[in-house]
Amino acid sequence: MTDAELSRKVFELGEAQLTPTSHLFAQFGPVKIIEASQQHAAGYTKLSRSRPAVRLIEVVLAANRNYNKVVKPNIDRISRETDLQTFHQLVELIRSKSAPEFYEFWGHRDAKKYQVLTEILNRLPELRRRYPAAPDDFHLLNSWAVDVDLAHYKEDIIGEIKFVAIATTQHLRMCFGCNTVKPDQRVKEVLQRVLGYPPMSNTKVVQAVEHLSAITGLSALVVDQIFVNYGSGYFNRDSR
Repeated sequence: MTDAELSRKVFELGEAQLTPTSHLFAQFGPVKIIEASQQHAAGYTKLSRSRPAVRLIEVVLAANRNYNKVVKPNIDRISRETDLQTFHQLVELIRSKSAPEFYEFWGHRDAKKYQVLTEILNRLPELRRRYPAAPDDFHLLNSWAVDVDLAHYKEDIIGEIKFVAIATTQHLRMCFGCNTVKPDQRVKEVLQRVLGYPPMSNTKVVQAVEHLSAITGLSALVVDQIFVNYGSGYFNRDSR
């Protein structure tokens, strides 16, 4: 497809309505995907700014999990029942609990995800040395997110952590204010099944969506949300 055809197709996807299995259906109902995507993108960093520790937990738990069914209920519970806000509070919380006790707290018995969370927290002192002007936790990770070199993400201070793949790196960058995309299953499905792209590496998927962002004038985050909600709503009929 030409760039003009690709752009037109993206907007056609956006004109479709959310279905009950679309990621944002519970929040917005049967509205146009582009409308829900734009509204959602506008508030995408709200939790990251107000309760960065909860958002970090959310990102770690979301890897390879059904968000609406498995992750969101636990994040809602933590947000409702605790005053957890800062990374410092989260570090102290983990120190005060055994691993099994923390599993009960965040609702998952997953040693790999627990390791990822603790390793990210262990990197915070180095990040604070790198970004001494960051006034709070949100801006600390925002500074990191903006500086990530995607071509060398495996050498990044967070990307190098065991079990942190490019999708988690990208998700974390998005949640802390970077305008980019998470190369997950739904995004890949739309690129291949609707827009005619061949199977690509995760890095190429990110580059493809960022190109679509440039030619449509939509933010990469909005394009990401259009694809996620179309894919979850019209392909596998299972929410992200």
